[in-house]
Amino acid sequence: MNEGLPNKKIEVNSIESIKNTVFDSGEKICSFLGIQSNTPKDIMDNLVVKTKLSGHNNEIFIIDFYNTQTEFLGKACLKYSSDIEHNNGLRIESDILEILNARDVMCPKLINTGTNKEGNPFILMEVIKGEGVDSRVLDIQTAELILDIIQVHESVLLDNLDILKTSDEKFDLDKEVDFDNKLSSFLKNFTPHFKIKNSYRFLNEYLNSLDVIKKTIITDRSADNIFIREDGQIIMIDFSTVRIGTQFDNWIQFIDDPRAKFSCSKDALVKKFFVKNNLNEDKINHYHVASVYTNLLQGIFTYQKNPTLSMQYINNTNSAFADFTKKKGVLIDTGH
Repeated sequence: MNEGLPNKKIEVNSIESIKNTVFDSGEKICSFLGIQSNTPKDIMDNLVVKTKLSGHNNEIFIIDFYNTQTEFLGKACLKYSSDIEHNNGLRIESDILEILNARDVMCPKLINTGTNKEGNPFILMEVIKGEGVDSRVLDIQTAELILDIIQVHESVLLDNLDILKTSDEKFDLDKEVDFDNKLSSFLKNFTPHFKIKNSYRFLNEYLNSLDVIKKTIITDRSADNIFIREDGQIIMIDFSTVRIGTQFDNWIQFIDDPRAKFSCSKDALVKKFFVKNNLNEDKINHYHVASVYTNLLQGIFTYQKNPTLSMQYINNTNSAFADFTKKKGVLIDTGH
């Protein structure tokens, strides 16, 4: 988690809950901070909660730690769920971070994971010092480095699929998805005013074609979830939104993010993906369809928080639809 989060008012009861949640992690916090492990209680008594950010069914806090002489020791990020009914996403994120940390593959270092006394899962991890990739204009070489990390993550998580399946049965690569029904439900529940101008039943045919494309684990590689650390290392953060998707989806989430800026063309980035993965051009329609679905999902789920960004994703959806059909026309009408 990065340290550049907006400050929000933190209630007293939240501070007490934070202290209770991290108290049992005292020795691991001391180890992470590089100090003697016989002082965890002193560290817990002198922590300061600096920043709060509400995530999807969870809360995120940046915590500063001091010793009894009020000397600054370091900081950590606490992410925990206060929603007992909808906390499975945090449990899955915890599993993913443990898997990636075990192989030290470009993600925040874990301090501890577990369940607090209220039965809610939590993740305690390092704070990433750096800047988001959306603050820079990226050349194709940097984009390729990001692609390499994305695909390393995909490979590692697929190798540990059995662990993820114990958290959620949705991690089934062979199961066909009714994308038509799924999108209808999402649109009805989140953006009922979006007007559908064309059928999207083609999604089922193309995105379930396991004889043509591969499926993998999608972890939301939007530009705001990719950071460049102060030492230049690229780090992926936030694995709270996870689904099964095509081999294209993580890359599409990154290069189609309207906040991402590149010194090369979008076509060059797509071609780079095809070349690195030894894909033939006959799979380009599958790529366009994956782009339709991925951008539409991003548009649906960002609308309430950021309607302007949502509309940019919907424009991407319509552009990918036009690339697929080779015709003028739109899938989603944004004229209203």
